[in-house]
Amino acid sequence: MTDDYYLCPKCGNDVKVGAPHCPTCQPPQKRRKKAPPKSWEQGDHLDGIDLPDEDFDYDEFIDREFESGPAHRQIGIAWYWWVTGVALIIGFIAYAL
Repeated sequence: MTDDYYLCPKCGNDVKVGAPHCPTCQPPQKRRKKAPPKSWEQGDHLDGIDLPDEDFDYDEFIDREFESGPAHRQIGIAWYWWVTGVALIIGFIAYAL
């Protein structure tokens, strides 16, 4: 099977069919530099992950993190919110009458 050629309309040289350009008129361009990474791409410096050491003591970590403050939180509504609620209800009843 023979290769097909055509004549370049600009210079008249033979150009192989399927070639991106005429080698005489437009020589191949130099390779472009690699584009900088996109903002969502991870760089090589982020390949490692920071896991705790093998001698990590979970119980000691919990004690250190939660040592300040009470062990439980008091659940309830402060007295001033009760006073505010009762005052609003009395105000709505007085306005309706």
